[in-house]
Amino acid sequence: MPVSATSWAVVVVGVASPGTAEQVASHVVPESMSIGITARLNNTGVMYIADSQANAQNAAARKGLEPCLTTWLIVWYTNLFWVDADNSSDRIELVPQK
Repeated sequence: MPVSATSWAVVVVGVASPGTAEQVASHVVPESMSIGITARLNNTGVMYIADSQANAQNAAARKGLEPCLTTWLIVWYTNLFWVDADNSSDRIELVPQK
């Protein structure tokens, strides 16, 4: 059965220890869809995304998401990026979109 947007709706991601980036769990992104990555509104710090653990921990190489901001990625699998945060209580949400 082909993967569809209903295979998974929202994935919530955080880090156990700020400053130590973690790889996002693997979820297949349906063909012709992108991933919306949104920092939750109630976050108290910045969430960071990058293409490797080293880059997610490097201020010059990562993308920061302030609370309530969204960015879009076109990837085949969600485990192709890494996440770090200022606070262990902060989260991002991943949502597939056409």
